[in-house]
Amino acid sequence: MAASDPPVQPPAQAKSGAASSPAKVTAETARYVTRPTRWTLFLRTFVPWQLWRFARINLKMMRIIRRSHT
Repeated sequence: MAASDPPVQPPAQAKSGAASSPAKVTAETARYVTRPTRWTLFLRTFVPWQLWRFARINLKMMRIIRRSHT
């Protein structure tokens, strides 16, 4: 951003009484989208981490289901 550019202001907030609509990404709001860090991208593609997460969530679901059947 150059020094001569006007300051960036966040988009206006919707009124609390109005019905919420799905967020629309436009050229104006796209600059507010966060980008994943290198660590996040690494974990998303690291197969051993994904296998561990898969096993952990399945064990957790099995435990919950087993408790509900007793």
